[in-house]
Amino acid sequence: MSRYFFPVFGALTLLLGPGKFVSFEMLMRARGLREWVLLAAVELLGFGLAFQRKWAALYFSIPLSYLGVHRALLAIHDVPFPLNLLAMPYELLLTLPLFLTIRDWRQLSWGGRFF
Repeated sequence: MSRYFFPVFGALTLLLGPGKFVSFEMLMRARGLREWVLLAAVELLGFGLAFQRKWAALYFSIPLSYLGVHRALLAIHDVPFPLNLLAMPYELLLTLPLFLTIRDWRQLSWGGRFF
């Protein structure tokens, strides 16, 4: 298997992260400091994933896995019966980065002095 999953996750985070936070209203209002801080955190996480850092893999995979398991359990009650059998495995796909982190843990590094 390839060990280039994390640079791909990092590139997707770097490219798609600003689309979630940046909007015209954010640029025009003074209360956009929270959005700027979140955008900076997402971009830092994207760079950490691109450079295959352990801390970035943990910050990326653990919350994503929690979200996937939580939404899969919610799909049992929220989605009607025949469709919840499709929704639950779809939501459990969000746990894939955690399994990749565990599998490739030795190939990741904590980073250098500054990054």
